[in-house]
Amino acid sequence: MTDSEKRLREEINAIADQLCQAIDGRFDFHVNSGSDDLDVQKLSVLSNFVLESVRRNLDALERTRDELEERVAERTRRLDLVIEGANDGVWEWDLETDSIQVSQRWLVQCGRPSLGARCEPDVWIDMIHPADQSDFRQALHDHINGLTARFRAEFRLSNGRGGYRWMVARGICDHDPQTGVARMISGTQADVTLQKFINPVTGFPNSQYLETILDERMRAQQTGHLDLVVLALPNYALVRETLNGRESGILAGELRRRMEECVRNGELIASLSDSTTAILINSPDPNAGLDRAGDVQRAFDRVFHVEKRSVWLSGVVGLMPVRETRLESADAVLQATRTLMRKARQQGSGSCLRYHDSMSRENLDRLETEQLLRNALRLGWVEPFLQPLVNLQAGRLSGFEVLARIRHPERGIIPPDQFIPVAEETGLIRELSERLLDQVVPLFNDPRLVEVYGNNFNLGVNLSPVQLHDPHLADNLLERLSEADVSPARFKVEMTETAVMADSRVAVKLMNELRDGGIGVALDDFGSGYSSLAYLRNLPLDYLKIDRSLVSGLDRDPEKRAILEMIISLCERLRLTVVVEGIENDLELSCLMGMGAMVGQGFLFSRPLPVDDLIACLPADGLLQPVVKPVSDGRQ
Repeated sequence: MTDSEKRLREEINAIADQLCQAIDGRFDFHVNSGSDDLDVQKLSVLSNFVLESVRRNLDALERTRDELEERVAERTRRLDLVIEGANDGVWEWDLETDSIQVSQRWLVQCGRPSLGARCEPDVWIDMIHPADQSDFRQALHDHINGLTARFRAEFRLSNGRGGYRWMVARGICDHDPQTGVARMISGTQADVTLQKFINPVTGFPNSQYLETILDERMRAQQTGHLDLVVLALPNYALVRETLNGRESGILAGELRRRMEECVRNGELIASLSDSTTAILINSPDPNAGLDRAGDVQRAFDRVFHVEKRSVWLSGVVGLMPVRETRLESADAVLQATRTLMRKARQQGSGSCLRYHDSMSRENLDRLETEQLLRNALRLGWVEPFLQPLVNLQAGRLSGFEVLARIRHPERGIIPPDQFIPVAEETGLIRELSERLLDQVVPLFNDPRLVEVYGNNFNLGVNLSPVQLHDPHLADNLLERLSEADVSPARFKVEMTETAVMADSRVAVKLMNELRDGGIGVALDDFGSGYSSLAYLRNLPLDYLKIDRSLVSGLDRDPEKRAILEMIISLCERLRLTVVVEGIENDLELSCLMGMGAMVGQGFLFSRPLPVDDLIACLPADGLLQPVVKPVSDGRQ
């Protein structure tokens, strides 16, 4: 090898030695060559060009990496904000190792913040309500096996304190790109308890939550007494219709506070509906349920103050001794509770009723009555019966109270106490009233009635509490009378004092509308409810109807006589016509006439009768002696 070849090799090796730095990832050097050989110089320059190009590319890659890391960090921050804002728990299920890693929020949702960030899947599933575990597993299986695009499951999750939260879990699988086998599923767990378990009006847990907890406690082999105390407010919806948004909120808040005052530690309060509230009591004390029922009753003896208004809520209470009923499920208990509360409503405001097994039969009877009523309305079985009102000073008939009856083709006459409560509960009372008015208004001009009783007798109809809130009622009644060419002065509307006091503002508004149109207004059943003489002067009335409870035994009870004398005297000063209901014997009649009572009504004169029977046996005059009446349905 020549000397020139040796020098060339040495110079190339020198360049190669310098380039070895690039093997270690260094590109920030410059290749130097002191060779005079042109080719070596070219190699040196080319190496430097390559190094410069690599450096530029590395700088570009570094900037790109920084940008990507910044984007990832930003997206991570945003995702964290989204998750934090949604208040969701995060979970990641490694299907290969069958383990779950969870966020702290997930642990808090489960009521187990100290559980640890990694656990076995069965720990999660065991916290799910037993009735929901099967659906959860099925939804997971379907997604892992590609039957669904995403995993989604709703379930009740134990909160670690004896209660449950309602959750929605969502997730999606990561699959092996080669085999397609699912290797991981990640997702979130959201708490939707407010949507599922909370009544938005009352803020209490709803019936679904109550059923969950009740079912749990019924399945648990626990000692002690398990009671359900239920409060129903039959007029709550009607009262709310008369309030604006602010007033409704005030009333709802006051109602909530009163119910919370009745609850003790460890008891669950829940809303079965906006107007029905239940308290679940699990106590060793056998009297705990009865005591709580008394607390609830007393809480609603007081008036509600809604800004400048005073509102009465009519409360009825039911007591369900859960374990004593031997019902097998929470659903069956709640169904029986609905039967209990229907019966309690029939007993009226302030009542407290304890469940007994015979109510199941009564529930079936109610369903049969509803079907009967619907058939009666559809097939025209509704019929007006008339009971006379007698001028006690003249002994002459002055008018009639109209009472609804159903004339069944096979069962005969069905009295109102069997179907009116059902009509009010189901909302059929409006249709029933319409059907009755269709037959009542023509009676004013019925030739048979006019021939016997003249053309000045009046007719009175009863209004249910539901009808008091009909804003078109007065106009509709006046329109009917006008079309029949009947003076409104011959028509009378009767309202019970319980219905009037439930929301006096609405009642007074309707009274004024009726009286402005010329229709007479009567307060019915006075003496059976609030019975306050003080409010009579504030009500726009024409008639006051004294309830039978103040008349029965009048001849033997000096206290009742004193009360009636005071009422009759006050009504004379207020220019109210007193109508005494429930007169059944001569002694009662004599006492009332001695007090100066003007108008009487009762079985002594006649039971409610259909028009044909009424005309056949009841004259217009001479009604101060009992007469033989045809047999009717036996009810007033």
